[in-house]
Amino acid sequence: METATQADHERDLAAAVQHKEPQQGNTRARQKAANIYQQARSSNPADAEPRSYIPAAMIMSQPVQSVLSGSPIRSALFKMQQLRIDHLIVLSGQGLLLGVVTKTLLMQALSKASLMGKDLEDSIDGCYDTKVVTATPETNIRQLAVSCVDQKLTCIPIVSEEGDIKGIVTRTDLLQSLINNEWLDSRGL
Repeated sequence: METATQADHERDLAAAVQHKEPQQGNTRARQKAANIYQQARSSNPADAEPRSYIPAAMIMSQPVQSVLSGSPIRSALFKMQQLRIDHLIVLSGQGLLLGVVTKTLLMQALSKASLMGKDLEDSIDGCYDTKVVTATPETNIRQLAVSCVDQKLTCIPIVSEEGDIKGIVTRTDLLQSLINNEWLDSRGL
């Protein structure tokens, strides 16, 4: 598999260099591309340092904002607006995680509900996603990012081994860590 990837990379790089040569005519740019290619080709993956492990606890948002099952849609929307957040954890009366409600889900429910005569005072029950993927504070944020993309998630609640909610990682948290270059290439950590 590695050879196919290397061959694909070499072919793409050669095509890119050939495509740009007539347009640029810039030997400096060609030399820079050749140097980058040579560095990538000469580096042995076995010699590369392993990427650092960065736990979810480092980027998770806390405290987690929640709403009880059965709460009115109005109160959930108001809480989101006041706190400037897009996600609320839905808890049972006993404090158990039931799901996640988002502004988008609430607005979709309201648009459907208006056709049936429902309004903002109706319960959030039926408006939240019960298919929730959770992780522990020790979960590598790379795995969280993969899960968000693969399963089209907007957030992942972070729970302890005992099931207590410790935090939440949203796509915004993951993007912020990428912008801050915390895990894009964390070999220097």
